[in-house]
Amino acid sequence: MAGLRLQSKERIKKLTLTAMFTALITVGAFIRIPIMTVPFTMQFLFTNLAGILLGVKYGGLSLALYLVLGLAGVPIFTKGGGIGYVLQPTFGYLIGFALGAVIAALICSKGRYSYPRLIAAGLVNLIVVYAAGMIYFALLMKFYFGKPQDAGYVIVNLCLIFLPMDFIWCIVSAVVAKRVLPVLYRHDPAKMLRISDLYASKCKVLSGGKLTEKEARRLKYVPLGALCSAADEIRKRFMKDKFDLCAIVNAKNGGCGEDCKFCAQAACYGCKDKGVLISREEYDNAYSAAEKEGLNAMSSVTAGKVLSDKDLQTLSDYYRAHEGGATERCVSHGLLTKERIEKLKECGVTRLHNNLEASAEYFQKLCTTHTHAQKLETVRAAKEAGLKVCSGGIIGAGESMNDRIKLALELREEGVYSVPVNVLMPRKGTPLENAKPLSYDEIRRTVAIFRFILPDVYIRPAAGRRELPDNGEKLFKGGANAAITGDFLTAKGVAVSEDLKMFGRLGFTLRNDQNGTDKNENIEV
Repeated sequence: MAGLRLQSKERIKKLTLTAMFTALITVGAFIRIPIMTVPFTMQFLFTNLAGILLGVKYGGLSLALYLVLGLAGVPIFTKGGGIGYVLQPTFGYLIGFALGAVIAALICSKGRYSYPRLIAAGLVNLIVVYAAGMIYFALLMKFYFGKPQDAGYVIVNLCLIFLPMDFIWCIVSAVVAKRVLPVLYRHDPAKMLRISDLYASKCKVLSGGKLTEKEARRLKYVPLGALCSAADEIRKRFMKDKFDLCAIVNAKNGGCGEDCKFCAQAACYGCKDKGVLISREEYDNAYSAAEKEGLNAMSSVTAGKVLSDKDLQTLSDYYRAHEGGATERCVSHGLLTKERIEKLKECGVTRLHNNLEASAEYFQKLCTTHTHAQKLETVRAAKEAGLKVCSGGIIGAGESMNDRIKLALELREEGVYSVPVNVLMPRKGTPLENAKPLSYDEIRRTVAIFRFILPDVYIRPAAGRRELPDNGEKLFKGGANAAITGDFLTAKGVAVSEDLKMFGRLGFTLRNDQNGTDKNENIEV
């Protein structure tokens, strides 16, 4: 309902502006200087502004409304009104005004609202207006009035008198548009038209709809601040202030035979670790610490594609020993069969982590020793077994925003519980060691778009968060509502105490039991 109210409010605003510009276009028709055959008026200024400020849909509507009213008999054209006005030589220019305004709107919708683009849109509009007017005028005079006009006479009049004067309107409309856009839409005028895409997408999601890939791609261009604010509104609507906090323990480090191009644990990139399993004491200490700190889950992560039967049995014993603990046990053990997942579930495991890493199309550029389809099999098997599935990916590994959007859509299709968003931290010796780091704004935009696509899941900034200037606080104001706290497999993370202070300051409430309910009190600062 909130989305419908927002959509209705935005539509009323646009319709009000449409009516206002229809009135301005009417007034402009009567503020004129009668020169030669066609009177020079201010109509071009207002029709051009209608297209630029209102966009294709509403700008075109304002011109259509003006034409319909005039042809219906309202005396708002330069020489009256009524259906008979179509026989007036100037009617072609009115058609040109409508077409030109729509074309100007299209030009401005394709890029930044810079002065060169605004002026160019006006000039193209001007060409359309005079082309339509001249063609209509010539055809009418020849075939209806039987008085063919000298084309040279008409063109000279246009080029020497009207075009120079209307070019001034192009400059004026560009200046006015640049100043009015922030007032009308209250944000960067360079991306004004994209705000309508943002509102439409936000309303659709808040109303329970799902964005298409095309709709999600449009969010790449909207103002970042507005996008993050809308993403946070979506998060509050579907997830309230619930927060999911987990830690990871490195249960088996290095010795990995895979060739994931971002991973420092791969033996093919020089990792010397032999892949020794964590001891029972180390696991118990890590779990007890996570439980004492009140974390929602602790995930034990092992390197490698498949665990040996011996290692799986050993770890299963570790998990069984803590069955019934307040902190959920999560596992990340590479590719797992349904039988193995069922065995882990019997030992008290409630969550499974397996990142898809990238979209199906892009995955092959990151890894060749296993496939995206194999990862999907593990994710689906865990879902069938009734486990909560944590699956996300890595960004900054050469993929485009479109690739990330495809990944988010795949995760939505799989119905995952939590989506980790890892930011590449280039490691020496890996193929991506010289990858250009993503800007913070790019990371924020990615998280916000993920929230639009995945409105009711835990979006979890993970690796790379510690490298951000505010430990990722802006991400939690722009759609994210979960995190991995503490250290990672091959990198330092944010201390639990720091995270708890930040999340408390932001007003989040920790979920603290395996059924997904919440505490009654906020996190203490």
